[in-house]
Amino acid sequence: MESEGKKKLIRISVWVAVLSMLLAVLSSLATALEASAHATLRSMTPAAGSTVKTAPTKVVLTFNEPISTSFATVTVTDAKGGSVASGRAVVSGETVTQQLEPVGSGRYTVAFRVVSEDGHPVSQKASFTVALPAAATSTSTASSSASSDPGSASPSASPSSVPTGASAAVTGSDDGPSTALLWGLGVVVLAAVAGGALAWQRGRRNGE
Repeated sequence: MESEGKKKLIRISVWVAVLSMLLAVLSSLATALEASAHATLRSMTPAAGSTVKTAPTKVVLTFNEPISTSFATVTVTDAKGGSVASGRAVVSGETVTQQLEPVGSGRYTVAFRVVSEDGHPVSQKASFTVALPAAATSTSTASSSASSDPGSASPSASPSSVPTGASAAVTGSDDGPSTALLWGLGVVVLAAVAGGALAWQRGRRNGE
């Protein structure tokens, strides 16, 4: 009976050791996943969903970590789908700035696609509304009418269409943990299982 009791205690000790190792592995996985989190948008100016009474001259995106200077794309379109972006987006650390053409009242959609420093693309879409005062709206309308007059000095430039890459900027999402990280996590799990199996074998031999 005493020998059987010792065997049970050894088995319990082995299982406790295995569970402790598994908990340590799970904790490591959680820490690794948190550390490998990709860039996320922290704020946008003008703010997403907001209504502004002054025509913005640029859109500024602020992320939680530095953004790669390569492949950053920001499109800003009006309610009719015409682009109001001016030039290319400029990346500086955690911020991405897109200059705008003069805009009037209306709803504007911002779609971006950037690459975080770990190489993962991140894309998202948001919108804001411009509500200019009546005087500013009238001035803008008069200016538009004058520029569209055939006798004016220069013809009005027609709104440019959305760039071909715009659809790519609003599709797709974070691709998840990198392949190297997944391989590393798999090795850790296998090591934990192997360690538990060895501890179990040793426990059985000691009990015998």
